[in-house]
Amino acid sequence: MVGNGGAANLHVSMRRVYPASYSIPRCQICGVHEHLCFCAGFPVFATRTRIVFLQHPQEAKKPTNSARLACRILSDASIVAWSRVDPPPFPDDAILLYPSLDATPLEPHELAGSATVVIPDGTWSQASRIASVLKNRPFLRRILPLGNATAWTVRQSDDPERISSAQAAAMALHLAGETEAATSLYDAVREAGRRILAMRGMVRSDPEDEPDLAS
Repeated sequence: MVGNGGAANLHVSMRRVYPASYSIPRCQICGVHEHLCFCAGFPVFATRTRIVFLQHPQEAKKPTNSARLACRILSDASIVAWSRVDPPPFPDDAILLYPSLDATPLEPHELAGSATVVIPDGTWSQASRIASVLKNRPFLRRILPLGNATAWTVRQSDDPERISSAQAAAMALHLAGETEAATSLYDAVREAGRRILAMRGMVRSDPEDEPDLAS
């Protein structure tokens, strides 16, 4: 575990993230109202596995993006802007984590070294288009094990196994044996989602989340 590493990777994705019309400021990392932000309590982990979020331009503006949260916790994770006309280069042995038809299950031994795991970051439609453009690149195409319900419930899907980018990263880290980082990231994703839903009045807020108005 290290100091404040991952936050340095966020600057590109933070530009104009939230519309000025939002009356209550939100944290640019966890996406919740500033008085509900719990980022200060996050541990930060240096991981053997390098996580790269290949982010669609429209995703960078969304307050419900989970990749920024992952980069706050994982010092070696990064967000790379996606360009269809000029896709960024990656090592030939990089793992593209997306459930394409030719993808095979990700195995722990494939993460034994310092593997690079590339995760398309956007809506499922956007992620599908990113994976399609990359179909002729020499990636190792892999899919996560099935049966994992999403922890990021702020975005609705007909398929409960369509998980967020950050949760996909947590699952990859778990397979790599980096369980402490994986668990911390998963817990942060779940808690940020709960707080966002509480902001929307969709779940009951925890009294500990509320500001102390008497202070």
